[in-house]
Amino acid sequence: MSNIMLASATCINGLDTDGPPTNPTRRLDLIMEQCRAPETTEPAHRPAMMEPYVASLIRMLSELGYTDTNYSSKERKVNLRHVYLKTIAHFTQSSACLGTDVKRMQAFIQTIVRMMVYSYPKLPLDVMSDLSVYYTYTVILDDCKQRTADTMQTFTVDLIHGAEQRHPWWQAVNQHLPSLLKHYGPFCSLTIFRSTLDFFQGCWIEEHGFQGFNKSHNYPEFLRRMNGLGHCVGASLFPKQDFDESKHIPEISTIIAEMEQWEMHVNDLLSF
Repeated sequence: MSNIMLASATCINGLDTDGPPTNPTRRLDLIMEQCRAPETTEPAHRPAMMEPYVASLIRMLSELGYTDTNYSSKERKVNLRHVYLKTIAHFTQSSACLGTDVKRMQAFIQTIVRMMVYSYPKLPLDVMSDLSVYYTYTVILDDCKQRTADTMQTFTVDLIHGAEQRHPWWQAVNQHLPSLLKHYGPFCSLTIFRSTLDFFQGCWIEEHGFQGFNKSHNYPEFLRRMNGLGHCVGASLFPKQDFDESKHIPEISTIIAEMEQWEMHVNDLLSF
């Protein structure tokens, strides 16, 4: 989990390094100095509101004695290229883009690929690539203006009986999900699929532009958790080639529970 947080902070700040430091804590101090450096004439990589977030991450990782040595620029460039080409190849299929404008599609893919490489540095490249495609689909749905209800009349029955879905997003995603879920055991696969259902339903609710009734204090958090993909993010950290679910379900479920609480808020913070 600390890998993801440090990678997020590094990605946000546009920082890069040439190799593992002799003293990992000193490296964190150097990153902090760069965070405090004056902005250049180039477009800002880090909004001012990120300062407390980045500072908190660095303090926490310093206290933990964080010693990851995944600092290679060369490795990251290779991974970026690999994941980008795999993702682009998938979405060159005419049906996969779901009518999304080419320029927007390019922006979606560039954003998601960078998130994957910087935030999931320990995942195998094939898993990283399939997750990149998956998360690009979630951005497409989040950006979609098509009304959902007309294509959802038989969704539940079709799901139970294994019939093809009428909604074009589900048609495309269902073709990709087997490629993604083959990397995970049954527990994490179910979690990712269930989180996908929640995300879709949350986007469906958001179509109505409803902000909640007065004094319904639980509604905003309910909706944000539904479409925050927190369970999916947590489960996706545990591919079966690295983790034996039969031995680690207590740890995996605990991490999913903890990540759900803050992942959606980090996502919101990074979106502004």
